[in-house]
Amino acid sequence: MKNPAPQTIYLSDYTPPAYLVDSVHLTFKLGATDTRVISRIAFRPNPDATSKEFFLHGQDLRFIGARIDGAPITPDLSAEGLRYNAPDAPFVFEAEVEISPSTNTSLEGLYMSNGMYCTQCEAEGFRKITYYPDRPDVMAVFTVRIEGDLPVLLSNGNPVAQGEGWAEWHDPWPKPAYLFALVAGDLVALSDSFTTRSGRKVDLNIWVRPGGDEAKRAFGMEALKKSMAWDEEVYGREYDLDLFNIVAVDDFNMGAMENKGLNIFNASAVLASPETATDADFERIEAIIAHEYFHNWTGNRITCRDWFQLCLKEGLTVFRDQQFTGDMRSHAVKRIDDAMVLRAHQFREDNGPLAHPVRPDSFVEINNFYTATVYEKGAEVIGMLKLLVGDADYAKALDLYFDRHDGDAATIEDWLRVFEDVTGRDLRQFARWYSQAGTPRLTVNESYADGTYQLHLRQETPPTPGQDTKKPLVLPIAVGLLNENGAEVVPTTVLEMTQAEQTFSFAGLSGKPTASILRNFSAPVIVKHDKTNAERAFLLAHDTDPFNRWDAGRTLAQDLLMRMVCDNATPDTGFLNGLAAVLRDDTLDPAFRALVLRLPSEEDTAQALFDAGHTPDPAVINDVHETLKLHIAQHLQDTLPRIYADMTVEGPYTPDAEPAGKRALGNAVLALQSKLDGGKAAAQQFASADNMTQQLGALRALLQIAKGENELAAFAAQWGHDRLVMDKWFALQVSLAPADQAAATAERLTVHPDFDIKNPNRFRAVFGGLRVNTAGFHHRSGAGYNLLADWLIRLDPLNPQTTARMITAFDTWKRYDMERQRKIRVALERIAGTSGLSGDTNEMVTRLLG
Repeated sequence: MKNPAPQTIYLSDYTPPAYLVDSVHLTFKLGATDTRVISRIAFRPNPDATSKEFFLHGQDLRFIGARIDGAPITPDLSAEGLRYNAPDAPFVFEAEVEISPSTNTSLEGLYMSNGMYCTQCEAEGFRKITYYPDRPDVMAVFTVRIEGDLPVLLSNGNPVAQGEGWAEWHDPWPKPAYLFALVAGDLVALSDSFTTRSGRKVDLNIWVRPGGDEAKRAFGMEALKKSMAWDEEVYGREYDLDLFNIVAVDDFNMGAMENKGLNIFNASAVLASPETATDADFERIEAIIAHEYFHNWTGNRITCRDWFQLCLKEGLTVFRDQQFTGDMRSHAVKRIDDAMVLRAHQFREDNGPLAHPVRPDSFVEINNFYTATVYEKGAEVIGMLKLLVGDADYAKALDLYFDRHDGDAATIEDWLRVFEDVTGRDLRQFARWYSQAGTPRLTVNESYADGTYQLHLRQETPPTPGQDTKKPLVLPIAVGLLNENGAEVVPTTVLEMTQAEQTFSFAGLSGKPTASILRNFSAPVIVKHDKTNAERAFLLAHDTDPFNRWDAGRTLAQDLLMRMVCDNATPDTGFLNGLAAVLRDDTLDPAFRALVLRLPSEEDTAQALFDAGHTPDPAVINDVHETLKLHIAQHLQDTLPRIYADMTVEGPYTPDAEPAGKRALGNAVLALQSKLDGGKAAAQQFASADNMTQQLGALRALLQIAKGENELAAFAAQWGHDRLVMDKWFALQVSLAPADQAAATAERLTVHPDFDIKNPNRFRAVFGGLRVNTAGFHHRSGAGYNLLADWLIRLDPLNPQTTARMITAFDTWKRYDMERQRKIRVALERIAGTSGLSGDTNEMVTRLLG
């Protein structure tokens, strides 16, 4: 049976809610298969409403009864919710429903994870708990009573009463239903406190299940306190409740959720110890804890009017957590990391069938718009705005935003208006960044005569689905000019490009400079600048902007890889000598040197070839990448042992930036050295490692040279009891398997006793690992396509959200040869033809097929 056509919701169709809510009282009588939810909600007509229909969302609820002002009613029930001819005056609505948390595998609404009750309500999960206007512009004060036989009963806000088998919570701040949270279980807390700048004490807890995770909470607690202090110092934002709880949950679709006062975290995003987590894990945890805490103001106190405004809270909060990580660690390294993520994920999104604006103008399932475009590109838009208006006016605009919209469900227009009011700027053209999809291409030409250097810039954004015609954007282009000795003759200057073509002049120069363009990645664009490799090598050696210095080396590497693919070129000594110069420069941050040493991914090379008019062959790309790594290792063989020894970190492990940078460079060098010594040094490091960064770095180096079977077995024997560490074990094997064995490796791991299709982390470990193994996933046999399709069809009835996100592995299918395209289309059509396909997955496969 054909699945129904997705129903599209449009931004232009927004209407205010018919009824507003003043207060909500919920009682939960917990039961694994028969939780009773009793609601008492104070409604009043919305004077701004254009419709008077009383409709409450509800999904998968067993209706028991309902009353209005105490009188029983018989509402009209459907699969979508409840309707009734309600009074045109304030009234109290009461309802009783029954739900089954233990069978709720979607991990939305109220569900169970290893005996713990927990919730996930963003974006539209609250409708699986009770009947309610489940939309972000309906905000209310919540009081919650939880009844159950579990020792810990938590909800939003502050505790107000408790007794044997029950607890009551009250959140004094109005919030939309998506921020509701409940957790009940046998839990233990790491407790601490934070004193706000006004002198108020806030109690802090990180809750876990007993029996193994207690020792992994300390870093998360310190990260939380750093986040609270930073938000006060940098943004002037003080926490507004007496209590802040974090709960670690094993089964969670996202990284974490910012529910008011009760943040629920995927365990992988909060739990860490030196033995079980890598430096990258520690940095990720620090950033996610900061992100969710920062949402208290940019997301909770000021939320979004509708889900089209999702980037209002997410883009701004991602930008804030990026600032925080830069302050805690290294701004230069963080900026490079962010650019790599954007190019790998968001540019890919922009260049395929899933392209959409930062603020979409339509959607079918809002869960499908938790994307790199909304989050990462949304953050880039904030960064450009800050660069254009300057730090001082940015701070004034944020203060005005918080003052003007505290307690509001706001829009992008509200956000931009505060900047217009502070600066006097007209931001209507800048607003196109929110409405126009696609990655702009910036073409650069240059000329020099009589002491005047000119930059001729042209911007162009390719067509994207539903948007064939693009208008010029506002582009802040940060530029510096260097003389022949590498000294700056023009320091970083921000050029504000507003037209399709513009020329900028720099006079009074004594010679033609070398331009360093798009410093600090000042705009999320693709630069087309016909530099010679000699000019790129010069920038790699001399640029004073760390981002552009790294990018010059990256561009040299990509150019070389493409020539090796297309022309059978051999690595030139200029590139190799440039890498050697950076590697040997002990004045540079080791973390930066490690990034320079990292080649573009095989996925990056495939996209670069496609953009240049070639049909990429993943097998050839894989061979070329391995060949270049070997050449680099051979060219640097006299240097590698010395650098590896120099990067030894003495003393006990800490995840701080300096030792983490040393370990990053040491492991990058180890991977190269393994190609020369057959893994001897890596095996020694694995055997002696006292932290997960070193142990996993050694195991990765061995697997990359098709060795390490004994170490893999030893790793599993050591860590088989720890689910988060074992996720790494699953992912590493698939992601680093030889191309012709990748699908078979993934399939073998799906029958491993520890594989669990219902656990998103474990599913993503296996099939996310297959996705990043570009040559393996796209092996000409089509085995990767078939295997992923098989498992997505199995997963969809259980967890539509994870299924829809994993299906994006197919989003670049039209860049490949016709035979691979045919096989992918067959796989996609097989998914699309599955009876009863969820709305989430149905929308995604429809968009992928065009």
